[in-house]
This record gives sequence, C-alpha cells and structure tokens, in this order.
Amino acid sequence: MNLGKIAVVAAGVALGVAACGSTSTSSSSSSSSSSSVTPGAPLYEEANVGVTFTQDFNPYNTASLAHGMNMTTLVYEPLYEMDALNPATSGMHPWLASSYQFANGGLELAITVKSNVKFDDGSTMSANDVANTFALLKAFPDADYSGVPTQSAAPSVAGQVVTLTFKTPQYTNLWAILGSTYITQASAFPIGTDPSKGTVANPVGTGPFMLDSFSTQAVKFKPNPHYWGGKPPESEVVVPNESNNNAATEALDSNTLDWAGNEIPSVVANYIDLNPNTNHVWYASGNTVTLNFNLMTGNGGATGIGDVAVRQAVSLGIDRTVLSSIGESGYEAAATSSGGLNPAQQAAYPNTTYANDLPVNAAATPTSVPSWKGATVQSTLEADGYAAPANWGTSTEANCDGSVVANCWNKGGAIIKFSIWDPESFSDYWADAQEISGQLQSEGMDVTTDNASGGYTQWQDAMNNGQFQTALHWGAGGNIPFVQLDNWLDFAANCTGTPVVCASGDYSQFNSSAAQTALTAYEGADPTTPTGQSAISSAIATLEGIMATQVPVAPVLYGADWNVYSTAHYTGWPSASNPYMDPSPDDPELPYILMQLKPVAS
Repeated sequence: MNLGKIAVVAAGVALGVAACGSTSTSSSSSSSSSSSVTPGAPLYEEANVGVTFTQDFNPYNTASLAHGMNMTTLVYEPLYEMDALNPATSGMHPWLASSYQFANGGLELAITVKSNVKFDDGSTMSANDVANTFALLKAFPDADYSGVPTQSAAPSVAGQVVTLTFKTPQYTNLWAILGSTYITQASAFPIGTDPSKGTVANPVGTGPFMLDSFSTQAVKFKPNPHYWGGKPPESEVVVPNESNNNAATEALDSNTLDWAGNEIPSVVANYIDLNPNTNHVWYASGNTVTLNFNLMTGNGGATGIGDVAVRQAVSLGIDRTVLSSIGESGYEAAATSSGGLNPAQQAAYPNTTYANDLPVNAAATPTSVPSWKGATVQSTLEADGYAAPANWGTSTEANCDGSVVANCWNKGGAIIKFSIWDPESFSDYWADAQEISGQLQSEGMDVTTDNASGGYTQWQDAMNNGQFQTALHWGAGGNIPFVQLDNWLDFAANCTGTPVVCASGDYSQFNSSAAQTALTAYEGADPTTPTGQSAISSAIATLEGIMATQVPVAPVLYGADWNVYSTAHYTGWPSASNPYMDPSPDDPELPYILMQLKPVAS
C-alpha cells in the first residue's frame, strides 16, 4: 500500500475562471507515482498573477498566507467539523471538543474539550488553550476572523469544560463558534497581545500536519507525529506557488493532481472522459448567489431600484437558465426560490420554503413562459404605475438603452436604470452580468455592466461601503438557513458607522425591523425543543417572506462548491453518492476529509 503524497487545489481556483465564496488556488507537480496536497490562492487573486509567498501562518490574520492559501486547518483545528451541506445535527462531528451544552436561554455555551489532544510540539492541549483562544477574540475584535458573537464575560474553565457567555442567545451561531474558530496554543498567543498583528513563521497546532519547509515557491507539510486522530493517510502536503489555474487543469489531466476546487471548462470532455474510471466531479450547491441592490439613499446613482416593485420585476425578468448554462457552464443550477435558501436548506425546512416561486425562464410577459401563472415583469410594473415601452411585446419593440424614454418602462418620465458592478476577472459573474444586462434591456430596463477593474479588493470595498448600484455576490452558505439569511438581512450586526459600512454582510444596507425581530427570534429559539423548532420554522418563513416580497437581494443561482477529484491514488472522497461533507478542498473541512481517505494499493 503506497502512503504517498496527495495533490489538492483549494476551492475557486483563479478568479479568471470562477467566482465563489471560497478561496482559490493553483496546482502542484509531482511524479506519476505520488502527488501533493495543494490548498491554494485566495479567490481575490487575479488570474495570471502569482501569490507572493511570505512565511506567515497566523490564524488570527486573514491576510496571512495560511488564510490566503486556504491551508489554516492543516495545522490549526476547530472544535467541531461541520458539514455546510447538512443542516441536521448529523452534520456536526466532534473534533477537538466532545460535546457542547447551552444554558441560561442560549446565553451560555459549555464546551467539553477532549483530553487526548496534543499540539504538534508534543505538549498537551487543555481547556485553558480553548478558553485563551476565545478570550483573544473577545479582547481584540480585529482578531475575530470567524465572527464569534460578542461575549459578555471572559471564558471560564472548570476541568475540561470551557463556558462561553454571550450578550444574546447563540443557538444559531455554532458554525462560527464551534465550526470555524481554530484553537491555538495559549503560550504562543498570550492574552495581552493582539494576535492579529504578529507574524507566525513556525506554527504549532493540533492538526494532522505540521510545517516541514518553506520557500517562496512551495510550502511543504509533514504528518504530525502526535496527532490525536491517528496517522494521516498522506505522507506529505505540498502547497506550490503557481501563477494561475491552467497548471491545475494540466496536472489533473496528467494524473499528478488528485483534488481540485476549480471550475474546469467542459469538465466532462477535458477531464472525466480522459479516464472515467478515476476522474470524477461533484459540484454541490452550497450557497445562493444573488443580485444585490444598493438601497442607500441615492442608490449609487441608479434610478428605480429603491422601489420594491422594480426589484420584484428585475428578479422576475432574469432568465436564470441562461445564466446557469452560459455564465456557469451548467455547473451552478438556476435558483427557483425567492426566499433564498439553497437546496439542502430547502429540503430541511419544506414547510417554510418559498419553493419554485421563481420562473426558471424570464417572465417578461405572460407569453414568455406559457405555463407560468405567477406575477410577471409586466403585471408587476403596470400595477406600480409604470407605462409599458412603445410596441411592448411586438416584433418592433426596441431595447431600452436609456436614449429614448419611450422605449423603456417609465413612471412620470423616469426610467429604470442601473449598472451591475463586478470584476471582469470574475469571468463567470461577468458573463452572468452581461446576460442579465441584455435580458433586462430587451424587457424595457436600462441595465449596463460596470467592471471593477481593480479586482476583488476594489469590488469588495465598494460593496462594503455602498458604492455600487447592483452587484452579483455569492451567499454565505453555512449549515443552517440562519447563516445566509442573517448575512443578507441583519443590518444591526453587519452595518456600523456614519457613513454606514457593511463589512460582514447586508451589502444592500436593507434595514427592516421585521427582519431584525425574526432574526432575534431565530437566535433565541432552542432547536432541541418542540417550542424552539416551531419558533425556528416561523422565523424562517417570515425571513423568506421578506426576501420574496421586499427583494433586498434577488436569488439567481445556487453557487457551486467546486470539487474535482481522482480515485487513482485515493478513495473515500465526498461525492454525490457519499455526501458526508462539503466536498471543496477548503477550510475548515480539510482535516476531516483528508483523514477519511484511503490510499489505493500500489
């Protein structure tokens, strides 16, 4: 049996190919008899622009190489490994903790820490290390990379139990608290110093791997000899420095890369058909991609989108099948629910979901989709007092480009006019934006595209600061509906300051007291009791209703968790037939998946 290296490329390789909520990466190279693991470059890296490797593995600094190259959880681990595609408790796997228990109405969370865990330097991990990790996040907000909610008191320790105390009930935030906060050694990160400000050249963690060597061209990891979970199946993890994702596809084709998180054009022809026995793909729908509307006063210069009927009409006028097939090469499914939940979440809450209430095809007129019985662009805008474009619905109808008011839906001479702001280097989103622009122009709205030429940083900064009109953006995903709904609708938690900055969600700056009330009810509902379950279902129904009727964002696609893998060297991958974990090579699920794999006998 050959315990060789394994080659992995993390989710979302090179922005020139795909845009998603994960990170991106490049490939590795190795001999045909072995391979290397390669979690990779951040999503926001431009295609054909190499990542600068600096020896920094600081888990508290999102700008560090560990976060940027998506390899943090090779060394540092969470308390629970959580499956983002499974809203049930069966998707929660005890990792550094063995159990948890809420008390005091969800304000207190008692975490029982495993006693058999060592750091890779041989020292024992204790409850004090866990408490110190959360104390740092409480003391230094800049270090709170995982979004742990505000703690009202310092963590306490009693034996192996760490108790966290929060200002508000936190039944819904286990994803942040248990699933994506990585435990660090207290001696390496003392409580008096902001951990996000330093550089960590030689990381010490509990993960299955530890740093072996570093260069500006490649980082190598070796198995942790003290790993509590047993000996990792892989003998080495290598993270190479590549300029773009072309090498990843070539390495997959040459059978020297085992696992990739990138979109491969024509993946069946270019990968699977080369060796159907070993080459596989499973692009699970892990989040909901939306068209975000800027709802600030002035709307960034757009006209019409402050009107809820216009936002409803825009959503109804998008042909999502075209976006799926052309913009996303068929890899991301068309969204069919205006409530915003992804398919896994919809399946978990069938009685609350706005399922199939969006036409898969455009509903510009009643004749566009003969079987469609719901509202259309026409019925929605006419009911709102808009006059139809000249020759509407006839062969002589002209596109609305803003030059002739009569060619556009208008109310008192004012037309619907906005741009879609995304980086052209997000090739799939850019194609989607162009398709939406063309569709809506033919349906009487002056919609254009606006290239964020500065790439991810410029685009995301503009989203945070409300300096856009509309934009396509991936969803927050998460294991339960709360994660995405809170990201879209929680103005109080996501937006601060004057002028308002929404750096962690609610980029539309949608501020609704009804949404805040429902989110608070959801947060305070104990999912282990019948009363709590009923309250959760009610809150989800309310929040989906707000999404559907107020349309702060318009769901357009179900975002793919990119996953291409080979069984030539290893079996046991998460797949459509064995969906035990979100399949992307990404933090925080890397250690869970890597420990499930089985090497193929040589």
